[in-house]
Formats: sequence, C-alpha cells, structure tokens
Amino acid sequence: MKRRQFLAASAVAAAGSVLGPLGFAADNKTAGMPSLPGDIAGPVTLYSEFRVVQAQQAGFHAALQAHGQALQRQPGFLAMTLKQMVGDSTMVKNYPASYKGVLANAYLEGAEAKTLPLFYSLFVRFDSTRHLIAARAAEQFDQQVLPFLHAVALHDGKPVVSPQAMASYRGVFQTVVAGDRQGIYRSQAELLTFLSHPVDTAGGDLVTVENHVFIADAVMTPFEQKVAPLLEVAQQTFQPADATNRIGLAGTRDNHHYRKALSTEILRKATPDGDLRAYIMHGVWESVWDHENSHLDPRFQQAAGPVGAMVEVGPVEPFYLTRASVLGA
Repeated sequence: MKRRQFLAASAVAAAGSVLGPLGFAADNKTAGMPSLPGDIAGPVTLYSEFRVVQAQQAGFHAALQAHGQALQRQPGFLAMTLKQMVGDSTMVKNYPASYKGVLANAYLEGAEAKTLPLFYSLFVRFDSTRHLIAARAAEQFDQQVLPFLHAVALHDGKPVVSPQAMASYRGVFQTVVAGDRQGIYRSQAELLTFLSHPVDTAGGDLVTVENHVFIADAVMTPFEQKVAPLLEVAQQTFQPADATNRIGLAGTRDNHHYRKALSTEILRKATPDGDLRAYIMHGVWESVWDHENSHLDPRFQQAAGPVGAMVEVGPVEPFYLTRASVLGA
C-alpha cells in the first residue's frame, strides 16, 4: 500500500471534513468493526471521532447514553467516555511562550459562534477484543447513534437532513503504558484496573489532552522504548520542583507552575495505516495551563526530544472536556 498523504488538522477542521487521528481523513468510515490482527492481548479501546451539528445535539446525547447503558451490560465492558474537542495546544508546537493558550477554546468558541460543528472523540474500553467483538459495539453505535450524525440544512425555511451521515473515524487501539499520581502501569492486570477507573468522568472541568502522531511502523519498538520514559517524566514532574505538596502549584497564563497530570496513557493503533502507525498520547490535567506549562519544563523538553525526532506526521494536540461517561458495572 502506498504511503498516504494527510491533511493538517486545522485545514480539515476549517473545511468541515472528518477528523481521524491527527485530524486526518480515515479508512474506517463504514459500518461494523475495523479489521483486527489475531494476536491482540489485553484490554482494547474502540476509538471514534465524529461531528454533530447543533440541531442534532439533543437526540445524539440521548442515543449515546442509551448506547453506553447497553454496553454496560456486556461482559468485559470497562468504561465509555465522550469528549468534546474545545481547543488546541500551542506549546506542543514549540511556539514562543507568548502564544501559550491562545487556541485553548478555539473549537468551543467556533461552535458557539456557529462557524463550526461540535467535534467529539469516543473511547469505548473492553477487557479484550473477544468481548469487544461479541458486544457488537461498533454495529450498535451505527444503529443507535449514527442516525444523529447527519448534517441538517435549511431549505425553503425548513430543516432538511442529509441522506448520508457525515464521515467519521473509527479504530481499535491498545494501551501500551499508563500512569497516574500513584504509579506507572504496564501489566495487563494493572492496565485493566486503570482503564476501569477513569479520572475524567463527566460533569467536571478536567481537561483531556490527546496528542496524535504517526510514526513509521518499522520503528514501533524503538519508539515505544522512548515514549514510555517520556510518559514517566510527564506523569511525575511538576513546578515549582520544590513544592512541598509534591504535585506542584496551579498553572496560569502568567507563571510557569503546573500540577502533575492526573493520568497519562499511550495508545497504539492495533493495525498500521500503510507504512505508518498511529498513536494517541492521552492525558488528563486539572487545567489547560498546567498542561501548557509542563511543555516549558526543561525536564519534559529533554525527554520529548528523542520521541519527537521519530514522529513522521504531527503532533496535533487538541484539548477536550468530558461530556458523558459510563462505567462498568
């Protein structure tokens, strides 16, 4: 398969096109479960990205909640979280610190101004591919929720629903390593516990960050040998470094303080896209400023250098707020 050419996330969003990892046009646009290799071990995440227009919001949220409650009854279900994309990180681009936070609410404000639809990411966590497939999670989403992913336009003053749903992205990802303020987790048992107890349940103001990158599939192993230490640095550092509470102080626009991430996770797509492999570096923070200031810490910059050198496409790092969550029974 020839190497695919991708569009930058900002251009895709401006054009109203589909967001896949990195905001790129995606292969998995059809109903049903994406193809999977036969040797996946441990917990998996069915990850989706899609858009919802304002006129479909109420129906969408009701359908999604029903979908989550149906999944909750399935064996092996761990959790489901829906996140709305609200802005973009500037510090991940190594822009000057004066640009810090300028896009933090760009997508949210665009939706409020009705210049953009609402962009969502959905994480559906299962303890195994066997249970994920048996639950028919993808097919059930298509039946219950997909009808609310159609565009709506006015024609002669009346709303008209598009005959086809807007394009969306779907892929199955594996958790490589994860962490929180208590530790770093690698074993299947540890990851199952971690994924079963997400810190980012709906209703709060915690900020999720998803750093999307593509690397060459051929260097997956050495990449993960470098990205795991970066996760440890990201999870364990804070400023000021001598803070007596050992988690740091609240970041603001005007300081370089930050509190430890609440949780961090590296997700690898279970299958390559041609000769590329997609990763999501997923973190939950107490604020946008905590995250942005963490990128200004020399310890983080030193650990990020070897990882960034292996990135073929990206990084693109949007901010999200959790809008719905369903936990395993």
